[in-house]
Amino acid sequence: MINKVPNQLHRELMGVSGLNPWAGHDSSSRVQMFSSHLSQALVINGSSERRCQTGMEREYGKYTFSIKVPGDAEKQGGIEIIKIIERYPAKIGVDAIKFNPQTIVIYEDVITKEIGMLTIPKYCSYHQYFGFEYKAKPALSEIRIGAFIPAGTILMDTPSITDNGGYKYGTECNMAFMSHPSVSEDGIMISEDVLKRFSFKTYENRVVEWGNKRFPLNLYGTAENYKPFPDIGDRIRPDGILMCLRSYDKELSIVEQSVNALQTPDLIFDKLTYAGGEGGRIIDIRIQHSTRYNQSGLGANMDAQADKYDIARRYFYQEIVNEYQRLKRARGENLRISPEFHRLIVEALAVIDADPQHLMKLYRQTPLDDYRIEFVIEYDVTPTIGFKLTDCHGGKGVVVHIAKPHEMPIDENGNRADIVMDGNSTMNRMNIGRLYEQYINAASRDVVLKIAADLQVTKGEKGLEGKLAQADMGGSEIIDRAWNYLLGYYKILSPTMYIWFTDGEYKGKRTDHLASIIKNGIYLYLPPDNDPESEDIVKSLERYYRPIYGPVSYTGNSGTMVKTVDNVRIGSVYMLLLEKTGDDWTAVSSGKLQHFGVLSQVTNADKFSQPSRNQAIRALGESEVRIYVAYAGPKITADILDRNNNPLTHRQILQTILEAENPTNISIAVDRTVIPIGGSKPLNLIKHMALTSGWKFSYRQHVPDYGTTHQPLVIKPGK
Repeated sequence: MINKVPNQLHRELMGVSGLNPWAGHDSSSRVQMFSSHLSQALVINGSSERRCQTGMEREYGKYTFSIKVPGDAEKQGGIEIIKIIERYPAKIGVDAIKFNPQTIVIYEDVITKEIGMLTIPKYCSYHQYFGFEYKAKPALSEIRIGAFIPAGTILMDTPSITDNGGYKYGTECNMAFMSHPSVSEDGIMISEDVLKRFSFKTYENRVVEWGNKRFPLNLYGTAENYKPFPDIGDRIRPDGILMCLRSYDKELSIVEQSVNALQTPDLIFDKLTYAGGEGGRIIDIRIQHSTRYNQSGLGANMDAQADKYDIARRYFYQEIVNEYQRLKRARGENLRISPEFHRLIVEALAVIDADPQHLMKLYRQTPLDDYRIEFVIEYDVTPTIGFKLTDCHGGKGVVVHIAKPHEMPIDENGNRADIVMDGNSTMNRMNIGRLYEQYINAASRDVVLKIAADLQVTKGEKGLEGKLAQADMGGSEIIDRAWNYLLGYYKILSPTMYIWFTDGEYKGKRTDHLASIIKNGIYLYLPPDNDPESEDIVKSLERYYRPIYGPVSYTGNSGTMVKTVDNVRIGSVYMLLLEKTGDDWTAVSSGKLQHFGVLSQVTNADKFSQPSRNQAIRALGESEVRIYVAYAGPKITADILDRNNNPLTHRQILQTILEAENPTNISIAVDRTVIPIGGSKPLNLIKHMALTSGWKFSYRQHVPDYGTTHQPLVIKPGK
């Protein structure tokens, strides 16, 4: 007799993989891959809780980038609010700012009596590209002067956290594993309407300085209203230009500073700053400006928009200083402030010039111009072809085809697939857990459909709870049958969950739970060490709760509706959107050079001076050059390096492209009999230093000899 070894996949020992109920059915490499994918998952707008949960989701939901009240919660600590200061308070008039991106709360710790500050922002972005808009919690409405807020109270949190603490790091999608031209090589076919659920937010930062040598153009205003940049809440213009600066020129001012010229950017000579494209919304503007030494030569009302934000900034910092001085007068030597509040006070004093000494503000050891503005731009991005999705089993893929909803596979019960992936990849990757997830979710769906049909109710029916409660008042046989049918399903999949509903731990009405699953579907508690095993669960479900399994119909590439020969199951699988986005376009461009003629570092001003990315995605370093030499040979590698480092070669390539009849089909870009290899600037500098030292390099044809030791290169003295 074979003794059964109990399941020992305890969540306490599994780390991130403990979020996967079927981690024991996936290969170790795919389990590790999911662990890394979770940290790469984006916060999506259409997130939902997972149907099958292990219980670790709520624990992970505690450790987000939430705005939490500081203090010692174990000692029943908390804060008493002293002052609430908005950076851009609401007001009426032409100087009104549409919304406030940040609020500062000055408080006193009720235990330590220390004065501190709490920052409440509107958005969160610790990534150079991705982020999310905070979701206000009910406790935020309790913020008012004199109020006591317990320590640990969450005021703002990510939208991936539900009101009851659930963690939504992805979304459920109906999956069909079947053959299709779009799913080869890990491709994904996805329904067009489902992509909206995977939409997410990105945040870009731009910095613009002007005043001493340049002035801004009136790109967002009218002839009567000079508006060089979009206000908070405004959208980026269609051409993607955020700001345009023009140099002062007295001789050409009559032409370059006319009303029409100030509204028309010169794409060649003006200094342009582009955003990420049209449609972006300005959500924050931070300005640095010194009124003591105003160096700008702007005309009347040309700096009115910038001054609006500068006045609001000074008022904000003046409120902070006033509150600090009031506390100092009231408490004297007993005043204790937190390091964060101390830093804010120092920043505020520097802005309002409370220090009589003149402060020269620098950024990276460079004095700031008269105006310096930092923009934060928010974009709503909907995934498209090239984006990468994955499940919780390391089953990642790239979107290669977007289909209309009516083109997606549909079974005889009307269940339509949201995503189609290759079923053979499951065997190749050995992540069998995704099949168990799809099967169980399909069974849960069909169980709900049967219960709703037996009770003669529908999902969107109004007054559903009351109707079921009224039917149960007299001990309805239909309610009993539906309840026992559901408990039998729980008993097969999760004995622990079955006990919750049978031993009295569940305190609610059974009709309320029936109404809940009819409205929202079934959610299961399936820890990795769940007993029984998945194989036994499937055997029992096939006998008592078998989900639908048959041919599906879909619209093929020919545009006609076809029906599959083999059976295809459509069931829900939890999907994540990874940060491997496919909307970053690039363009070919010449490299930026120093005054010596060698390549120089590309700055942020260079990156955003064009509407597209004009620097290489991947530069050739020492390792890349060695690989090129090993596989392609030294001549090809030298030719590639010479094209961007040799001014003569680079000039000839540009001329060839401009003069070619078909610029995308050029057989020879540069004639090496006219411009030989070896004239690059870095190499010429080395040769020049060698000649001034009295020696030079001597070229020798390299002949690989794997049987002998290579001889060192001979260096001959120069003449």
